[in-house]
Amino acid sequence: MEKAKFGVAGFPAHFFEQCKKREKIFEWLENLNLDVIELQCTYGIRMKEEQALLYKELADNHHIMMTIHAPYYVCLASTKKETVERSQLEIKKAYELAKLLGVTRIIFHPGGGYEERKEGLEQLIRALNEIAPDLDPSIHLYPEIGGKVAQLGSLDEIIEICKRVDIAYPCIDLAHLHARELGSMKSKEDILKVFDKIEKELGKEKLQQTHFHVYPVDYTDKGEKVHKAFGDKKEELQLSLFEEDLDYYPKAEDYIAAIKEKGLTPITICEAHNTQDTGAILMKNLYEKES
Repeated sequence: MEKAKFGVAGFPAHFFEQCKKREKIFEWLENLNLDVIELQCTYGIRMKEEQALLYKELADNHHIMMTIHAPYYVCLASTKKETVERSQLEIKKAYELAKLLGVTRIIFHPGGGYEERKEGLEQLIRALNEIAPDLDPSIHLYPEIGGKVAQLGSLDEIIEICKRVDIAYPCIDLAHLHARELGSMKSKEDILKVFDKIEKELGKEKLQQTHFHVYPVDYTDKGEKVHKAFGDKKEELQLSLFEEDLDYYPKAEDYIAAIKEKGLTPITICEAHNTQDTGAILMKNLYEKES
Protein backbone atom coordinates (compact mmCIF):
# COMPACT_ATOMS: atom_id res chain seq x y z
CA MET A 1 0.00 0.00 0.00
CA GLU A 2 1.34 3.43 -0.97
CA LYS A 3 2.33 5.58 2.00
CA ALA A 4 2.94 9.28 2.36
CA LYS A 5 6.59 10.38 2.17
CA PHE A 6 8.22 13.09 4.29
CA GLY A 7 11.45 14.97 3.81
CA VAL A 8 13.51 18.12 4.02
CA ALA A 9 14.23 21.18 1.93
CA GLY A 10 17.97 21.38 1.38
CA PHE A 11 20.59 20.48 3.99
CA PRO A 12 19.35 21.05 7.56
CA ALA A 13 21.52 22.80 10.13
CA HIS A 14 21.51 19.60 12.22
CA PHE A 15 23.08 17.73 9.30
CA PHE A 16 26.07 20.06 9.15
CA GLU A 17 26.52 19.72 12.92
CA GLN A 18 27.07 15.99 12.40
CA CYS A 19 28.48 15.60 8.87
CA LYS A 20 31.11 17.41 6.83
CA LYS A 21 30.42 15.93 3.39
CA ARG A 22 27.18 16.72 1.57
CA GLU A 23 26.98 13.27 0.00
CA LYS A 24 26.37 11.86 3.50
CA ILE A 25 22.89 13.46 3.47
CA PHE A 26 21.26 10.32 2.06
CA GLU A 27 22.60 8.01 4.76
CA TRP A 28 21.74 10.65 7.38
CA LEU A 29 18.14 10.92 6.21
CA GLU A 30 17.75 7.14 6.06
CA ASN A 31 18.96 6.91 9.67
CA LEU A 32 16.27 9.43 10.63
CA ASN A 33 13.63 7.31 8.85
CA LEU A 34 12.91 10.14 6.40
CA ASP A 35 12.16 9.64 2.73
CA VAL A 36 12.91 12.71 0.60
CA ILE A 37 15.27 15.61 0.02
CA GLU A 38 14.29 18.61 -2.09
CA LEU A 39 17.54 19.79 -3.66
CA GLN A 40 17.62 23.57 -3.57
CA CYS A 41 18.92 24.77 -6.95
CA THR A 42 17.48 28.15 -6.06
CA TYR A 43 20.54 30.15 -7.16
CA GLY A 44 21.13 28.27 -10.39
CA ILE A 45 21.40 24.80 -11.95
CA ARG A 46 25.09 24.25 -11.22
CA MET A 47 25.47 20.60 -10.28
CA LYS A 48 28.06 18.76 -12.37
CA GLU A 49 27.13 15.48 -14.06
CA GLU A 50 29.59 13.49 -11.93
CA GLN A 51 28.00 14.79 -8.71
CA ALA A 52 24.47 14.18 -9.99
CA LEU A 53 25.26 10.56 -10.85
CA LEU A 54 26.85 10.05 -7.43
CA TYR A 55 23.77 11.52 -5.73
CA LYS A 56 21.50 9.21 -7.74
CA GLU A 57 23.53 6.15 -6.71
CA LEU A 58 23.59 7.16 -3.05
CA ALA A 59 19.91 8.06 -3.02
CA ASP A 60 19.02 4.68 -4.51
CA ASN A 61 21.27 2.85 -2.04
CA HIS A 62 19.67 4.61 0.94
CA HIS A 63 16.09 4.61 -0.39
CA ILE A 64 15.82 8.38 -0.49
CA MET A 65 13.70 10.16 -3.10
CA MET A 66 14.89 13.46 -4.57
CA THR A 67 13.01 16.44 -5.96
CA ILE A 68 14.40 19.71 -7.34
CA HIS A 69 13.52 23.31 -6.55
CA ALA A 70 14.33 25.42 -9.63
CA PRO A 71 16.08 28.82 -9.33
CA TYR A 72 14.26 31.69 -7.64
CA TYR A 73 15.03 33.96 -10.59
CA VAL A 74 12.89 31.96 -13.02
CA CYS A 75 10.42 34.61 -14.18
CA LEU A 76 8.19 33.32 -16.96
CA ALA A 77 5.56 36.03 -16.39
CA SER A 78 7.95 38.86 -17.25
CA THR A 79 7.16 41.55 -19.80
CA LYS A 80 10.79 41.27 -20.98
CA LYS A 81 11.31 38.72 -23.75
CA GLU A 82 14.94 38.07 -22.80
CA THR A 83 13.96 37.35 -19.18
CA VAL A 84 11.33 34.84 -20.29
CA GLU A 85 13.79 33.14 -22.65
CA ARG A 86 16.44 32.87 -19.92
CA SER A 87 13.81 31.46 -17.57
CA GLN A 88 12.74 28.89 -20.16
CA LEU A 89 16.38 27.88 -20.51
CA GLU A 90 16.66 27.43 -16.73
CA ILE A 91 13.61 25.16 -16.75
CA LYS A 92 15.20 23.08 -19.52
CA LYS A 93 18.46 22.88 -17.53
CA ALA A 94 16.47 21.71 -14.50
CA TYR A 95 14.97 18.96 -16.65
CA GLU A 96 18.43 17.88 -17.81
CA LEU A 97 19.60 17.66 -14.20
CA ALA A 98 16.41 15.84 -13.19
CA LYS A 99 17.10 13.12 -15.77
CA LEU A 100 20.61 12.59 -14.38
CA LEU A 101 19.29 12.41 -10.81
CA GLY A 102 16.25 10.27 -11.60
CA VAL A 103 13.99 13.08 -10.36
CA THR A 104 10.37 13.34 -11.55
CA ARG A 105 9.33 16.58 -9.78
CA ILE A 106 10.63 20.10 -10.39
CA ILE A 107 9.21 22.91 -8.26
CA PHE A 108 9.32 26.58 -9.29
CA HIS A 109 7.90 29.92 -8.15
CA PRO A 110 5.55 31.68 -10.60
CA GLY A 111 7.08 34.98 -9.39
CA GLY A 112 6.49 38.47 -10.77
CA GLY A 113 7.83 40.70 -13.53
CA TYR A 114 4.43 41.57 -14.95
CA GLU A 115 2.48 44.82 -15.16
CA GLU A 116 -1.03 43.38 -15.19
CA ARG A 117 -1.57 40.25 -13.11
CA LYS A 118 -3.86 38.49 -15.59
CA GLU A 119 -1.50 39.22 -18.47
CA GLY A 120 1.39 37.90 -16.40
CA LEU A 121 -0.44 34.64 -15.78
CA GLU A 122 -1.23 34.30 -19.49
CA GLN A 123 2.42 34.96 -20.34
CA LEU A 124 3.60 32.30 -17.89
CA ILE A 125 1.20 29.69 -19.30
CA ARG A 126 2.23 30.56 -22.85
CA ALA A 127 5.94 30.31 -21.98
CA LEU A 128 5.50 26.87 -20.41
CA ASN A 129 3.48 25.54 -23.33
CA GLU A 130 6.14 26.80 -25.76
CA ILE A 131 8.82 24.58 -24.19
CA ALA A 132 6.61 21.66 -23.12
CA PRO A 133 7.15 19.68 -26.37
CA ASP A 134 10.92 19.73 -25.67
CA LEU A 135 10.55 18.38 -22.12
CA ASP A 136 10.37 14.81 -20.87
CA PRO A 137 6.66 14.23 -20.09
CA SER A 138 7.55 11.78 -17.30
CA ILE A 139 9.01 14.71 -15.33
CA HIS A 140 6.33 16.99 -13.90
CA LEU A 141 6.65 20.71 -13.28
CA TYR A 142 5.19 22.05 -10.03
CA PRO A 143 4.25 25.76 -9.81
CA GLU A 144 4.30 26.69 -6.12
CA ILE A 145 1.90 28.85 -4.10
CA GLY A 146 3.61 32.23 -3.63
CA GLY A 147 4.12 33.62 -0.15
CA LYS A 148 3.70 37.31 -1.00
CA VAL A 149 0.31 38.82 -1.81
CA ALA A 150 1.78 40.73 -4.78
CA GLN A 151 3.31 37.61 -6.37
CA LEU A 152 1.67 35.30 -8.86
CA GLY A 153 0.84 32.08 -7.10
CA SER A 154 -2.58 32.23 -5.48
CA LEU A 155 -4.42 28.92 -5.20
CA ASP A 156 -6.65 29.88 -8.12
CA GLU A 157 -3.64 30.85 -10.25
CA ILE A 158 -1.82 27.58 -9.51
CA ILE A 159 -4.95 25.66 -10.46
CA GLU A 160 -5.30 27.66 -13.70
CA ILE A 161 -1.69 26.87 -14.68
CA CYS A 162 -2.27 23.17 -13.98
CA LYS A 163 -5.46 23.16 -16.04
CA ARG A 164 -3.78 24.61 -19.10
CA VAL A 165 -0.28 23.10 -18.99
CA ASP A 166 -0.27 19.31 -19.29
CA ILE A 167 3.05 18.79 -17.47
CA ALA A 168 2.05 21.06 -14.56
CA TYR A 169 0.89 19.75 -11.18
CA PRO A 170 0.21 21.81 -8.02
CA CYS A 171 2.82 22.54 -5.37
CA ILE A 172 0.76 23.65 -2.39
CA ASP A 173 2.90 25.44 0.15
CA LEU A 174 0.39 25.65 2.98
CA ALA A 175 2.50 28.19 4.86
CA HIS A 176 2.60 30.47 1.80
CA LEU A 177 -1.14 30.07 1.37
CA HIS A 178 -1.74 30.86 5.05
CA ALA A 179 0.45 33.97 4.76
CA ARG A 180 -0.85 35.37 1.49
CA GLU A 181 -4.45 34.88 2.67
CA LEU A 182 -3.62 36.53 6.01
CA GLY A 183 -4.25 33.53 8.22
CA SER A 184 -6.40 31.01 6.33
CA MET A 185 -4.87 27.64 7.34
CA LYS A 186 -5.77 27.39 11.03
CA SER A 187 -7.58 24.05 11.15
CA LYS A 188 -7.94 20.64 9.53
CA GLU A 189 -11.14 21.88 7.92
CA ASP A 190 -9.34 24.81 6.29
CA ILE A 191 -6.81 22.43 4.73
CA LEU A 192 -9.52 20.01 3.58
CA LYS A 193 -11.19 22.87 1.69
CA VAL A 194 -7.97 23.28 -0.31
CA PHE A 195 -7.89 19.54 -1.11
CA ASP A 196 -11.55 19.62 -2.16
CA LYS A 197 -10.99 22.61 -4.44
CA ILE A 198 -8.05 20.96 -6.19
CA GLU A 199 -10.01 17.74 -6.64
CA LYS A 200 -13.03 19.60 -8.03
CA GLU A 201 -10.99 21.73 -10.43
CA LEU A 202 -8.22 19.31 -11.48
CA GLY A 203 -9.47 15.84 -10.62
CA LYS A 204 -8.51 13.11 -8.17
CA GLU A 205 -5.33 12.10 -10.02
CA LYS A 206 -3.76 15.56 -9.85
CA LEU A 207 -4.79 15.87 -6.20
CA GLN A 208 -3.02 12.58 -5.45
CA GLN A 209 0.09 13.89 -7.24
CA THR A 210 0.03 17.29 -5.51
CA HIS A 211 3.33 18.21 -3.85
CA PHE A 212 3.18 19.82 -0.38
CA HIS A 213 5.41 22.17 1.60
CA VAL A 214 4.33 22.31 5.25
CA TYR A 215 5.79 24.38 8.12
CA PRO A 216 4.57 27.28 10.32
CA VAL A 217 4.98 30.87 9.17
CA ASP A 218 4.73 34.45 10.40
CA TYR A 219 3.31 37.10 8.08
CA THR A 220 2.33 40.74 7.61
CA ASP A 221 -0.32 42.41 5.48
CA LYS A 222 2.01 41.80 2.49
CA GLY A 223 2.18 38.05 3.09
CA GLU A 224 5.03 35.82 4.21
CA LYS A 225 7.46 37.33 6.71
CA VAL A 226 9.58 34.45 8.04
CA HIS A 227 9.55 30.65 8.34
CA LYS A 228 9.09 29.37 11.88
CA ALA A 229 9.68 26.01 13.61
CA PHE A 230 6.88 23.72 14.75
CA GLY A 231 6.14 24.50 18.38
CA ASP A 232 7.35 28.11 18.24
CA LYS A 233 5.20 30.53 20.23
CA LYS A 234 4.86 34.27 19.73
CA GLU A 235 5.84 36.68 22.41
CA GLU A 236 2.96 38.94 23.39
CA LEU A 237 4.60 42.05 21.95
CA GLN A 238 5.10 40.33 18.59
CA LEU A 239 1.51 39.29 17.97
CA SER A 240 0.44 39.69 14.38
CA LEU A 241 -2.30 42.17 13.60
CA PHE A 242 -4.21 39.28 12.03
CA GLU A 243 -4.14 36.63 14.76
CA GLU A 244 -5.48 36.58 18.29
CA ASP A 245 -3.48 33.69 19.74
CA LEU A 246 0.16 32.81 20.34
CA ASP A 247 0.41 29.94 17.84
CA TYR A 248 1.95 29.88 14.38
CA TYR A 249 0.18 28.04 11.57
CA PRO A 250 -0.31 25.75 9.75
CA LYS A 251 0.07 23.02 12.33
CA ALA A 252 1.51 19.58 11.66
CA GLU A 253 -1.37 17.78 13.37
CA ASP A 254 -3.99 19.61 11.27
CA TYR A 255 -2.21 18.73 8.04
CA ILE A 256 -1.74 15.06 8.94
CA ALA A 257 -5.37 14.75 10.07
CA ALA A 258 -6.47 16.27 6.75
CA ILE A 259 -4.45 13.95 4.50
CA LYS A 260 -5.62 10.95 6.51
CA GLU A 261 -9.26 11.96 6.27
CA LYS A 262 -8.91 12.53 2.51
CA GLY A 263 -6.96 9.31 1.99
CA LEU A 264 -3.97 11.10 0.42
CA THR A 265 -0.40 9.76 0.37
CA PRO A 266 1.57 12.82 -0.77
CA ILE A 267 5.19 13.85 -0.75
CA THR A 268 5.56 16.48 1.98
CA ILE A 269 8.62 18.70 2.33
CA CYS A 270 9.32 20.58 5.55
CA GLU A 271 10.89 24.05 5.31
CA ALA A 272 10.70 24.91 9.02
CA HIS A 273 13.37 27.38 10.09
CA ASN A 274 16.62 25.45 10.76
CA THR A 275 14.53 22.43 11.79
CA GLN A 276 13.43 20.87 8.51
CA ASP A 277 14.41 17.44 9.81
CA THR A 278 12.64 17.67 13.18
CA GLY A 279 9.53 19.04 11.47
CA ALA A 280 9.53 16.22 8.91
CA ILE A 281 10.05 13.63 11.64
CA LEU A 282 7.17 15.12 13.64
CA MET A 283 4.83 14.90 10.63
CA LYS A 284 5.91 11.36 9.77
CA ASN A 285 5.45 10.18 13.36
CA LEU A 286 1.98 11.72 13.47
CA TYR A 287 1.15 10.07 10.15
CA GLU A 288 2.36 6.63 11.20
CA LYS A 289 0.59 6.77 14.55
CA GLU A 290 -2.44 4.49 14.26
CA SER A 291 -2.00 4.25 10.47
